[in-house]
Amino acid sequence: MSKRITVYFLIIMLLTAGVSVTWNFFSTRQAILDMEEAQAEECMEAVSTLLDHYWDSIHKDQRSEEYTFLWRAIRNCSQGFAQDGLYIYSVNPVTKKRQILMIVDDSGEKNRPKPFDPNVFPLEESVLGRAEEELLADSDEPKRVVLRSRLGTKIIQIGIYKGYSNEPGPVFLAMEYNVDLEKGQILRDFLADIILPISALALAFLVLNIMIHRRVTVPIRLISDRMKRFARNTSEIPEPLHIDFKDEIGEIASSFEKMTEEISSYISNIEKLTKERVENDVQLNIARRIQMGMVPERASMCDSTFRISAMTQPAKAVGGDFYDCFRRKDGAVCIVMGDVSGKGISGAIFMAMTKNIIREKLRAGLSPAKTLNEANTALCEQNPEGLFVTVFTAILDPDTGLIRYANAGHDNPVILSPEASFLEMKSGIVLGLFEDADIEDETMTLRPGQGMILYTDGVTEAINAQHDLFGPERLLEAAGCDPHSQDPAEDALMRIRRAVEAHSAGVEPFDDMAILVLFMNEVSPGRKLTPLAVSFASFDAVREAVIREVGDTQEARMILLAADEALANIVRYSGATELAFEVTVEGDVLGITFRDNGIPFDPTVFDIEVKEFEELDGGGMGLGLIRQSVSSARYVREDGRNLFSMQFLI
Repeated sequence: MSKRITVYFLIIMLLTAGVSVTWNFFSTRQAILDMEEAQAEECMEAVSTLLDHYWDSIHKDQRSEEYTFLWRAIRNCSQGFAQDGLYIYSVNPVTKKRQILMIVDDSGEKNRPKPFDPNVFPLEESVLGRAEEELLADSDEPKRVVLRSRLGTKIIQIGIYKGYSNEPGPVFLAMEYNVDLEKGQILRDFLADIILPISALALAFLVLNIMIHRRVTVPIRLISDRMKRFARNTSEIPEPLHIDFKDEIGEIASSFEKMTEEISSYISNIEKLTKERVENDVQLNIARRIQMGMVPERASMCDSTFRISAMTQPAKAVGGDFYDCFRRKDGAVCIVMGDVSGKGISGAIFMAMTKNIIREKLRAGLSPAKTLNEANTALCEQNPEGLFVTVFTAILDPDTGLIRYANAGHDNPVILSPEASFLEMKSGIVLGLFEDADIEDETMTLRPGQGMILYTDGVTEAINAQHDLFGPERLLEAAGCDPHSQDPAEDALMRIRRAVEAHSAGVEPFDDMAILVLFMNEVSPGRKLTPLAVSFASFDAVREAVIREVGDTQEARMILLAADEALANIVRYSGATELAFEVTVEGDVLGITFRDNGIPFDPTVFDIEVKEFEELDGGGMGLGLIRQSVSSARYVREDGRNLFSMQFLI
C-alpha cells in the first residue's frame, strides 16, 4: 500500500510539476517578448524624436561630428532599450530599391558598419516587403516580423518615420533583437519562478509520504498481519495493537481488537454448543432407535382371518404417539393406539412407560377396561410432570370377529364397511391425571370385509399452508377400502397417509402421527386344496410349491422346516386318512394350509413349557419350532376336518 500511495503521489507531483513548468516557461517567455516589444516601440519613438532634431546629420559623412553625434545618440537610445540592432532605411517608390541611411548595433565605433556596404543589410527582403506594404496601408501600429535562420531567431519591429525627411520615399525604422540571446534571461526568470514552488511541493510530498507511512501504512500492515494470524487460529486472541491514534485508523484498530475478542468468545461458545448438539444428536438417535424397536415405523400382522397394518411418524426425532398389536396365548389379538400429551424426549419416555404397562396388563389376560384402569393408577403414581395420555385398547377374537374395547379419551375409530363412519362409543377419561378413571368395556363385531382404523390427532389436525385442518371429513373420504385387494389394510393405511401428506405439502408437521388399520378377511375352509397322500413323502410336493413361490433361499428353508414339522405331526399323530394342502402368496405374506380328517388338535394353543423334556420328542419340540418360525397361525375344526394355516413374512 505504501508503494502504491508513493507512486500515486509521485505521478500527481510530476503531472503538477510538468503543467506548472510548461505554464511558467511559456508565460515567462511571453512576458519577456511583450516587454521587448514595448521597449522596441519606446525606442522607436525616442529615435524618431532624435531624427526630428538632427535629420540633416544623417546625410553627413560618417566621420563627421554631426553624423557621429547622431549615431552615438541613437546607439545609446538603442542600448538603453535593450535592442540588438537598429536600421534606418528608405524605399524608392519608383525603383523599389532600399537605401540604408544608418545602421546601429552593439559594435564599437571603429567597427560600426558602413551604411552603403551591401553586406551589412541582414534583413530578408521578402519579409520586409510584406511588412512595408502593411505599414503603408496602416501606419499607425508598428509591425512585428519574425526571422528564422541558421544564426537564430530574430524579432524585428518595423515602423514608419513620420517626421520630416528629404528622401524620395518613406523612411522605415527597424529595431531587432535576437530571441536566442534572450533565452538566458528567460531561463533565469523561469527558474526563479519555478524552483521555489517545485521545491516546496517536493518537500510537502516527502513530509506527507512520511506521515502516511507512519500513520496509515504501518498501522494497516500491522492490522493486516494480525488479521491473517487470527484467521489461522481464531481460538487465540491477538496481542494488543497499541495504536492510540485519535483518527479513523485508531478507530479501525480499536474495532479490530473488540471484534477479535467477540469472535473468539463466539467461536468458543459455538464449539461448546456444537459439541453439546452432537452429544444430544447422538442421544436422540439412540433414543429414536430404542423407540423404533418398541414402536416400529411400519408393522403388519395377518392370518387367514384378519390383516393389520400400522405406521407411526414422529414430528421430532422421538415422539409420544404409539401403537401396539400382538397375539395372546389364548389366540386373541390385542391392538392399542395412544397419544401422549408431551412431545420429544419427555413424551417418548412417558409413552414407553404407558405402552409397557398396557402390554403387560393385556398379556396377563385383563380386559381392555381393567387394563386401562390399572394403567391409569400406575401412571398417576409415576407422573411428576403431570403428563397424560389418550388410549384406545381392543381385543379381537379372530374366529368370531368380536371386539371388546375400551377408550380413555382417544379419538373415535373409523369403521370400514361399504361406507366409512365413526364408531359411536363412550369417550372415557385420559390416563395419568385422575386416580379414578372408571373406564368401561364395550363390544362390537366386525364381519368379514369390514375393518377398523385407529389414529392419533396428528392425522385430523394436520394443517396446510392456509392453516386448514385435515379434519374428520377428509379422513372419512380417504378411508375407503377395497375388500378384493390383496392387502386391504395396507391399502387403506397408505391412502390415508398420502391424503395427509398431500394436504400438508410444504408444511413441516408439528404433531406426531400414528395409524393402525385392522381388516377382517373371509375364511373359506371349503375351498379346493391339492390332495396329498398321508405320508412323509408328500413333503416333496410341499417343498416344490414353496420353492416355486420364493425360490431356494435360506428364508424358504426356514418355512419348509416349519411345514415339515406340521406335516410330520399330521402323519404321526392325527390318524388321518385324507390330507390336502395349499400354498398362497399375498403381498409379503406366504401362507401354507393343511387340511386333514384326523382327530381334533389345535397346535396354536399347545404350551411346550408345561411338558417335561422327555415328552418333547412326542411333538412338543416341533410345535415350538413352528411357533417360533411363523408370523401367525390359525386352527379351525369344521365339517369333521382340521384346517391349520401358517403365515410367514417374506
